[in-house]
Amino acid sequence: MNRETLRENRVHGHPLYPVSIYPRVEQLNGQSILDCHWHDEMEFIVLHQGSAVFQLDMTYVEVRAGEALFVNSGEIHSGMLASEEPCIFSAVVFSADLLSSRDFDIIQEKYIDPLMKKSFMPRQHITGNSEWEKDILDALHRIIRENEAKVPAYELSTKAHLLRIFALLSAQAPLGANSKSRPTGSHDKVERLKTALHYIHDHYAEPLKLKELAGQINMSEGHFCRFFKQMTQKSPVEYVNHYRVLKACKLLENTDKKIVEVAMDVGFENLSYFITVFKHHKGCTPSKYRKPFEEQAYVLTEPV
Repeated sequence: MNRETLRENRVHGHPLYPVSIYPRVEQLNGQSILDCHWHDEMEFIVLHQGSAVFQLDMTYVEVRAGEALFVNSGEIHSGMLASEEPCIFSAVVFSADLLSSRDFDIIQEKYIDPLMKKSFMPRQHITGNSEWEKDILDALHRIIRENEAKVPAYELSTKAHLLRIFALLSAQAPLGANSKSRPTGSHDKVERLKTALHYIHDHYAEPLKLKELAGQINMSEGHFCRFFKQMTQKSPVEYVNHYRVLKACKLLENTDKKIVEVAMDVGFENLSYFITVFKHHKGCTPSKYRKPFEEQAYVLTEPV
């Protein structure tokens, strides 16, 4: 399987500045705060409120408010609420190319290349229990604030903060630490899950049968259901419905299509079932979800 076909279908940042900041993302409905996905970029997730259990490949980490999580390039990751309190988090997503030196120097050789090749695996969970961890958390908050405010030279400052973060992480681990020191589980399982997710993401608007999904990774239907639930904390049907609802939200936000058209476009054959599933995931009907976007569009187009 060509790994190029499995990555998340989203561009993070700009080729000249490969950084995306997602500030204060609120999770108000449902238990899932991040669906299973992966991307070539690295990512730091900073929790401002609540707590969540994050899956990184086959490792599970509970992160609380005031802490952060490092997600390495290519790692499947997802998140579930760990309590009834809503979770608010920010994400810093960036290409490792931003850290690279123009010429091959000792910094590239000793620190950046091992990071990119995963012969050095930084600590995942940043708790703030030590001074160096507090420095990392402070740098992440600065990155978020400076990018939001677009302060002068924020691009340069962001690169400086990220290099400082990885300098602190490198200082806490032996250079050249082998990637096997972190229990990431079966590589084969992770790759098979990526194949299944890629197929769902490409065919969500079509009728999807369990036998069809299981066949993508050469499993029986029963084995596939157990495998998928173990890896994503959702059944295949739950995941497909949730992904379809996410796609429906984009159509409700950005088009004036009728609700029944939206339902059909994202793979629901029954309008009543679509409304039931949508309400379960979003806490409101599709019509109610769309209303504030319609009002905003009216304000923007209203003649002065």
